[in-house]
Amino acid sequence: MNRKMLAVSGALILGCTVLTACSPSDKQKAEWAEKTRVDCLDKFCEGDVAPTKFDPTKETSIKLNGQWYFLPKQYAVSQGLAFYWPSKTPVTGRADRQDYPERGKDFYDVAIEIFLQHHDGVTYGPNRYDHLRKAETEGRVISKELRRPGLEVWRTRETDGLGPGLWYVATQYTTTDPNGSVLSCRSSNPKFDRCVTAFQWQPGIGADMRFRAKHADDWSEIYQEMTRVLQLIRKA
Repeated sequence: MNRKMLAVSGALILGCTVLTACSPSDKQKAEWAEKTRVDCLDKFCEGDVAPTKFDPTKETSIKLNGQWYFLPKQYAVSQGLAFYWPSKTPVTGRADRQDYPERGKDFYDVAIEIFLQHHDGVTYGPNRYDHLRKAETEGRVISKELRRPGLEVWRTRETDGLGPGLWYVATQYTTTDPNGSVLSCRSSNPKFDRCVTAFQWQPGIGADMRFRAKHADDWSEIYQEMTRVLQLIRKA
């Protein structure tokens, strides 16, 4: 075999090797398919058929954990719900178009935001209320105050290196919702800092609530309004 033929043969072998290396394995294909499936759980993807049997002037559709739901349009934002505080006005304003106290103010100063997304259902560590009780048994509670009936404020020494913890507890709901009823603020400046809580709203669907720390003293009432607004969502 001459040098030219050897070169051609070598190029063909190299080409086949490269092509083989570039072809995805069954494992890679399965991983890509799973990534695509997860990525499409909360958004419209190719092949989806969005529901149409609803009144678009009153509701909007949203895909959550691969299922379709209808959100009340007056509260709907891109991936969840929002209302203004303290008036409880829906994010789109009053239905009668009358004025409300938060009109014209910075959205993030007055909005209570609830984001919805799929949740794997796995529990990562203790729930928030158990976390507080553990801190109490370990002597890490700096203070525990009954701010008023139904609302406690805890300050704790945390072990995560992020500084002291500041928690607001809606005590009426710690049994039924030990995650969602506990609000984490960790704030030193209520004007700018934000409070958060997260909980499982439906099987496979999590909720994440955020708002400015200056509203934290109203936590029990905010929790009640959040619960009421979430109940307005219906499954398609």
